[in-house]
Amino acid sequence: MKLTVILFVLVLTSTGWADTYRWVDDKGTEHFTNDRGSIPEKYRDQVKERKDEPSAKPKKDEKPQKTLKKEAGKESQKSAGKDHRGEPKTGRSRVESDAADAFQAIISHWKDESFEALYQYGTHKSRAGTAKENFVQKMKKRSWGLASSWETIQNIETEFKSPTVVYITAKVGYKPKQGGDVKVLTESFEMKLENGLWRTDLSKILQAPSGGRKDAHR
Repeated sequence: MKLTVILFVLVLTSTGWADTYRWVDDKGTEHFTNDRGSIPEKYRDQVKERKDEPSAKPKKDEKPQKTLKKEAGKESQKSAGKDHRGEPKTGRSRVESDAADAFQAIISHWKDESFEALYQYGTHKSRAGTAKENFVQKMKKRSWGLASSWETIQNIETEFKSPTVVYITAKVGYKPKQGGDVKVLTESFEMKLENGLWRTDLSKILQAPSGGRKDAHR
């Protein structure tokens, strides 16, 4: 499932008034732009126009409006996973997207053998059962690592269970550290949102390749 979250930066000139257009797509995602020509034609009938005055000062009891920032996966997990009240965000697309981003970070640390950084993505329960030093040593001694380039991870799919639980299924390429053929397996990982961070069970990583469905053997 491909997830795309698009928010435009609101660019206002330093002088004068600027037109801002608002529209909502078929998925319910709200968009803002100051270029009416960039709005898909099928949404133009529902466009709402408003005037913004950049130089205007907020009234005494009025809080200044925050500028929307373009999202490109650069937010920290903590800010991306919670709303302004510190509660988990419940929008399905956003939840799945954040979990998928964290999963790819896990894969990146695993592939680079950055095991201490990888340990931080473990659930509280799995970290309580395995000290960091033990986890790092066990990972270094394993005979399998992740394959390089495009074989590392493919076809990531997300399954929303709740605002704090997402299952991720993907094809993962494993390669013997002493050399040999790459083994590609379809694996499933449970991602949990804990204290604003998406985490997974470290025992799953320690046991991988864990006998998931075999897709190829090279």
